[in-house]
Order: sequence, then structure tokens, then C-alpha cells
Amino acid sequence: MTDQAETSGPPLPSLDVIEAQVASERATMTSHAESLDNKAGVVLGFAGLVVGLGTTAQLSVATDLIFDVGLGCGVASAVLAALAFLPRRYPVLQVHALRELLTAPTDETKLKLLDAQIAMVTRTATLVKQKGRRVKASVILLAAAAALIVIGGLAAVGGPRHV
Repeated sequence: MTDQAETSGPPLPSLDVIEAQVASERATMTSHAESLDNKAGVVLGFAGLVVGLGTTAQLSVATDLIFDVGLGCGVASAVLAALAFLPRRYPVLQVHALRELLTAPTDETKLKLLDAQIAMVTRTATLVKQKGRRVKASVILLAAAAALIVIGGLAAVGGPRHV
């Protein structure tokens, strides 16, 4: 028997095409999440460096508010990068439940799997967007931290000196 004869509903000629597209989208989401993890790790490293160096330099510029705000931005950047870097529970297929579909028509099984994968892509997209926003905010805070620490440090020692 063919797949069409096994199905209880209308024929689903585009099922394989849509199934391939959803699989491609899932792979893209996974790749994007991994890329954001890498970026968050880099930002976390730089934020730690900025905060560490800034804390060491703080002894000589302890009264400068701009410098202290810069350090605060550095700490906030590190926290956001760490939150973006933390593993999330991405949706996965509950494979044990597939046994219930053993006797179902092929197209019906494919359609149920497709629906589950579409729901997984939708949930993953939300998690990846959240991660992306955290990484973006972390990069902005890191840039602000670096600028404020330099400005505060220069202001505390009387600005640049010309010889």
C-alpha cells in the first residue's frame, strides 16, 4: 500500500517539503544559539577583564563617580553575559511517545511529528531571541563600561597631559 492509501484524511502532497524546511529551521536555530553562546563567553571574558583591571585602578580614582558607574556597567555586562551563556532547556521530542504512532498511517505520523517540531521551533525561537537580547545588552554595557572607566580615570588624574 502507498502512503496515500494508508492515510485516513486528505492527501498531504507538501508534507515532505514542509518537513524538510522545519528540520532546516531547527538546525539554524541550534546554530544561532551556539553562536550566541560563543559571543556571550567572549563578552563575559572581556567584562571580567575590564572589571578586574578597573577594580585594581579604583584605588587611585576612588572618588570619581564616572569611573564607579563604568565599573557598575562592567559588572552588569558580566551578569547579562553569564545569564545569556547559561544553558536553557530547549524543547526536545519525547521519543517514548512515538510508540503510540506505530500503527498510525504514515502521513498521519509525519503530520504529528511535523506539528511537534513546529512547536519546538517556535519555543526555541523565543529562547534564542531572549539570549540574543541579553548578549546585545551585555555588549552595549561592556562598551559603556570601557568608555566610562577611561573617561573617569582620565578625569581623576587631571586629564591627558601634553608635553
